[in-house]
Amino acid sequence: MQKEYFASYSLVDGVEDRDDTNLLDSSTVTIPPPKSRLLRWSPWLSHGVLMFITMVFFVLWVRAPSIDDVVLYSPANEAIEYVGIIRFNGTLGTPSIYRGPPSPEINAAWDRVALNVRPVRMTLEQLLRAGEKPSPSMAGYPEEHGGGYMASVEVIHQLHCIDMIRRVTWGEQDPSTSHEFKDSPEVFRRIHLDHCIEMLRQNLMCRGDVTMLTYDWVKGVDGPLPNFNTPHRCRNLEKILDWVDEHNPNTRVVRLEGNVDLTSPP
Repeated sequence: MQKEYFASYSLVDGVEDRDDTNLLDSSTVTIPPPKSRLLRWSPWLSHGVLMFITMVFFVLWVRAPSIDDVVLYSPANEAIEYVGIIRFNGTLGTPSIYRGPPSPEINAAWDRVALNVRPVRMTLEQLLRAGEKPSPSMAGYPEEHGGGYMASVEVIHQLHCIDMIRRVTWGEQDPSTSHEFKDSPEVFRRIHLDHCIEMLRQNLMCRGDVTMLTYDWVKGVDGPLPNFNTPHRCRNLEKILDWVDEHNPNTRVVRLEGNVDLTSPP
């Protein structure tokens, strides 16, 4: 309720003395109360709150991941472990367990990382999170064996492609290690090898490695040669392979009731 403050005035000569009520009414002056501190500071408080909200949204925007930082979902993401910066060994002629004429030892090293699809099971939820949609043509497992969809990780297929190309460059066609070698030479070379080369091309161009190669002058060589011993941030392949083995459904994929055939490969 608004308070009223009264000022006392002396009677003016010639003015008839009236009753107290009329006199009081005629000499009453209403003085507005002073503004409270809250009202005086309200514009500054509003400005401060607005600035605070603006700063909060700015920080959230800065910390939000960009489209380039978003990792596509895969159930195998939990197996990703970076092993730090690894310097590639690209010196010509450097020995490697994966390099050289095919031998039981070298073939075994390749088979360990590249042989077969090494299937894993994907649940319906995982399939949807990966951006795929269930289809009657998708291979899956019977419900009595856990259900789900047949899947595999791409790195094994990519290594399998490199292994195929490696064997062919050495003139080796060993049907005991890869079913593709059972095809006729024309089918094998024109379809499977071209498929592998195309898949690897897409992967390399997608990743767009921008690691810098430096060049050196080498005795006996006319032009400068690139130094392929470059550092890269690498993932632990062994941990990914362990994850694949741990998630192997250990059951055969079978044709389920309701499955249909695609008219051509996807």
